[in-house]
Amino acid sequence: MRLFISNLNRFTTAAHIVALLLPFGLVKSAKLINNNKLGYSEGTALVEMELTAGQSAIKELNNRRFMNCFIKVEETLSAIVLR
Repeated sequence: MRLFISNLNRFTTAAHIVALLLPFGLVKSAKLINNNKLGYSEGTALVEMELTAGQSAIKELNNRRFMNCFIKVEETLSAIVLR
């Protein structure tokens, strides 16, 4: 399952995302989306994890405060490839 997490604090790292989601299950990948022109995070991330773990994470974390921001966690159906 692919998750899209938005409204992240601009200082959030991939390690922060993994630590947030690890209690729900194995995180296969976590990638922050950065603005290459400005050189900082756009406050969004793409995460891949198992279906049941992802569903639990959405249920428990959507609209929850994380690093002083209320994050949005949802399933993404698009197959976005990050390099």
